[in-house]
Amino acid sequence: MEYRLIDLENSSALRSFAYKGKTAGFIGLGEDDVKDALKSALERMSYDVKVCWGKKHGRDIEATLGSARFVIEAVGEGSSRQHLGNNFLRVLGESLLRMTDENVSYAIALPAHSSYVELVLKIPTRVRLALRLDFYLVRPSASGYEIGVFRYLTA
Repeated sequence: MEYRLIDLENSSALRSFAYKGKTAGFIGLGEDDVKDALKSALERMSYDVKVCWGKKHGRDIEATLGSARFVIEAVGEGSSRQHLGNNFLRVLGESLLRMTDENVSYAIALPAHSSYVELVLKIPTRVRLALRLDFYLVRPSASGYEIGVFRYLTA
């Protein structure tokens, strides 16, 4: 399987990256699928990656390479648009509560569902800048997964 990181340079690129599922936009991409895609992509870049699988409490993904350290909270699709909204707010809150070390890069990983993309874009740029919060958006491809990276510095 191939895991490809793609830099999403602006809101248009982010919107274009979103997928449209077969049933009300859903394709069944779960939280562990998102974690697996990120883990594989980061390991290909030589990061040491620890994952908290399933619904266990704790940081979903911790990745280190030399002095660089990432903490990534992940979420899956859910089964309705309301569920997506609730998941997004939950993972955003969890991320905020885990931001205890200014030397760590923080991110949220989620399916590239169009509803999640619009929620990400609703966060004002100044807030993303203040939080230094990146987003990893996962979508299936013919040969594995593509992971769009929407960095906090992106306008």
